[in-house]
Amino acid sequence: MSALIARQLPAPLGRRPASRFLPALALFLALALSPQRAAACTVSAASTNLGSVSSYSVASTAQQGSGSSGLQCDVALALLATHYVALRVDASTFLLTGPSGQTIPFVASLAQNGTPLTIGTLQNLSSTTLLSLFSGTNNSIPIYFRTTATSALRAGTYTGFLDVRWFYSVCTLGVAVCLAYDSSPGFVRPLLGTPTNWGTGTAVRISITLVVQNDCIITAPTAAFGSAPLVGSFNPITRTILIRCSAGTAYTVGLDDGSNAASGLRRMRAGTTANYLQYEIYKTASSTDRWGATGSARRSSASADSNAGTYDSLTSQGYTYRAALLPGQVTPPAGAYSDTIRIDVAF
Repeated sequence: MSALIARQLPAPLGRRPASRFLPALALFLALALSPQRAAACTVSAASTNLGSVSSYSVASTAQQGSGSSGLQCDVALALLATHYVALRVDASTFLLTGPSGQTIPFVASLAQNGTPLTIGTLQNLSSTTLLSLFSGTNNSIPIYFRTTATSALRAGTYTGFLDVRWFYSVCTLGVAVCLAYDSSPGFVRPLLGTPTNWGTGTAVRISITLVVQNDCIITAPTAAFGSAPLVGSFNPITRTILIRCSAGTAYTVGLDDGSNAASGLRRMRAGTTANYLQYEIYKTASSTDRWGATGSARRSSASADSNAGTYDSLTSQGYTYRAALLPGQVTPPAGAYSDTIRIDVAF
């Protein structure tokens, strides 16, 4: 009786049985079809400082600035893969609030001078390329703020907020196929097309700050004595300085000793010569009190000759002074004599 013996022939050199390829191939397909989540995005509170600006600049010009909108992602390894990003503003007064409850309106946008964001509207940013989208500091999405010019503001710090909610599924590994991604809570990543379930997203607050500084607008006309042959022939003159400052701000006004003073005396000089005319400035049209730069020699805004104590940033206070050549000095050579007085305002 013969027996049939089956024998497995060895595989040709350089080949392996096909069954040994199956586990490796299955593992590769599992990795490609089931991407692992990579925590590459962070959402955190952010702030934008619009700077420290004169109250009159805030009154005449919109103040602008930008900062992080709270979402940062490391996308260097997935620039060509599909990503989904959307933003919604949940709450904001769109006002910066400062001293005494005064406010400055502002708008926020995703581009400089762009369309203002509004509460409750979902902004789908998925069509924007990753490099453009995350162009802010540390791979953040920038947000831009712009104020409305507002007058009669008190100096101080003005603050506001923007509560936003980010929805995202950003690919963090892959070129044409996304091998790893990071998503916000509840986001359902679609195979194709626009997401139908953005989930609950992640909320973040963006704080905005603007410091309004005290400032003044000063109008000081030239004080000219005219011409005469002798020192004693010049008559005293009166002029009025107009000053208006930031709302709600009392202040004092000082005059320095000029560019040619000597031994505490103000002097006018004829060009570059060594010829001088001594003169003085007094606090009011009839006063004999010298108007100076320190201590009691200064003038208080409460003692202005007109509109004293009116601090609305729109109304000027008037300070009328008397200027006179000092008697008893020898008449110097003929010439054009002049000096420059600096006015300073202290709050």
